Amino acid sequence: MSEHKEEDETLDEVEVSSFKEVWHQVAGHKDHGSTPGFLMGPNGRLYKNISHDARGEKEECFYKKVFSDEKFTRFRDFIPTYYKTILYQNVRFMALSDACYGFKVPCGSDIKVGSVDYNSQDSSTKQEVHKKKVLGIAPILGFRFAGANVYNATDKTVQKLDKGWGLSFTVENAAKKTEEYFNDKKTIRRDVLPSLIRQLTDLLEYYTQQKLFWLCRSSLLVVYDGLTPEKGTVKMIDFAHNTTQENPSDNTYVEIGLRNLIDILSHIHRGQTAEWKYNT
Repeated sequence: MSEHKEEDETLDEVEVSSFKEVWHQVAGHKDHGSTPGFLMGPNGRLYKNISHDARGEKEECFYKKVFSDEKFTRFRDFIPTYYKTILYQNVRFMALSDACYGFKVPCGSDIKVGSVDYNSQDSSTKQEVHKKKVLGIAPILGFRFAGANVYNATDKTVQKLDKGWGLSFTVENAAKKTEEYFNDKKTIRRDVLPSLIRQLTDLLEYYTQQKLFWLCRSSLLVVYDGLTPEKGTVKMIDFAHNTTQENPSDNTYVEIGLRNLIDILSHIHRGQTAEWKYNT
């Protein structure tokens, strides 16, 4: 059990009775044994299970630092809000803001960013082991889709694009495959792209200038509304692989993924998907 056990709160009956299935989850572990990976609560709160291994506690510590240390004030705009850690049925959950809250039909995607899965201070043996875990185009482009939900405007259903779809990306087809996430079978949802590109650009600018922490990899939760024009949001999630230190030296790994993703989305927005080429 976590060293923060004394700070955990218990849920009241109103919160417990309002839990719903997280139907819009697009990737990640949905269950940890008999315990759900996520619970959706009232008022736009999402409860994330952090009891399954040490990574959960490391992520919790990162969130607590970000929301208690004023040096991280600007970064809070780019991540889910952390409210508290609770104990429910002897399992610890972080209460976070739900990025999909308020969307009529949330079309979300989980995009892994980071071209490596190790710290430069790790031993050479450990680095070699982690290099084999980085999947798909991530080592080259610095990002890969772990999954996505896409609204089909023709039959009014939501299509799930799974991990296999994400692993079908290549350097040559990355832009065309990314465009599939914005294809509702009637049109390419270019209307949502200016907002998403702006948010990603703001995140990139902050991340490349900050000197507070290091990430070998993380994830982006990108969401747009299948029914509402021009509505979209971007949140950075997954901080189990962080290193909080002054003047980090390895921040280029996530930066590479952000730059390439922005470049691809910009080509799609301009109607130049077929013209996109990876620049080494």
